[in-house]
Amino acid sequence: MKNHVSFSLLMAVYKNDNPDFLAAALESVIANTCQPTQVVIVQDGPVTPALTAVLRDFAARLPLQVVALPVNRGLGPALHAGVLACNEEWIARFDSDDVCTPTRFENQLDYIATHPEVSLLGGQIKEFETRPDQSYASRVVPTDPSAIGRFAKTRNPFNHMTVMFRKSAVLAAGNYQSDALYEDYALWIRMLMQSARVANLAHVLVYARAGEGMFRRRGGWRYAWNEVRFQYGFYRKGFLSLPQLAINIASRVPVRLVPNAVRAFIYRYLLRRPGQ
Repeated sequence: MKNHVSFSLLMAVYKNDNPDFLAAALESVIANTCQPTQVVIVQDGPVTPALTAVLRDFAARLPLQVVALPVNRGLGPALHAGVLACNEEWIARFDSDDVCTPTRFENQLDYIATHPEVSLLGGQIKEFETRPDQSYASRVVPTDPSAIGRFAKTRNPFNHMTVMFRKSAVLAAGNYQSDALYEDYALWIRMLMQSARVANLAHVLVYARAGEGMFRRRGGWRYAWNEVRFQYGFYRKGFLSLPQLAINIASRVPVRLVPNAVRAFIYRYLLRRPGQ
């Protein structure tokens, strides 16, 4: 194994998270072939006793640091606070309901060791509903840096729960902000516009928990309005051309307004690669 750099792991939890899912996520971290030197978990407002019990149990098994926000502020501000609390230059992101592959961090650290110019590194995911070994689809993102830049014009070019990034590069791009539903995508765009070197691995790094709840969260007038607002913001920043802005709004907004069953079909069969 190569001499790897140390890294922090950043997660966020809030009151509606499932304690069993959080425990499975943390177990997958412990099972990894490379371990973080620090695990920062931001409590976005008060959480349930069951979630508190999970964090207490894992504090004896992981180098856990809990950052407790007094009120729920949303994912962007929570991750903003979490980045500031991370001690290491390299930070790995992870979500509280997903499962890491056993070699996730080793694969990423191997790449970082041979590509020191990279500031943001992601990978592939498989999506599942109940069991990670029964995935129903993959979200495939490009691996070539130029292809990532082109992909970013239309869709998020990173699977956010897989990324590792340099803390200094994220701070230089303004850190996570209050970009509701666009917290990670907006940050990646700012980094790309600052010419940050980026890449994605071809490996599956995370099994991502999905299902009806995810499809429902990605619909409705609020999400549709955010699509318009952020796409227009990307245009104002000079990242999108006017024709690309029009294409994005015309293709993305209707998906937010169709019935949930239709949106689920679009995600499962049009925006994902079916099968395990």
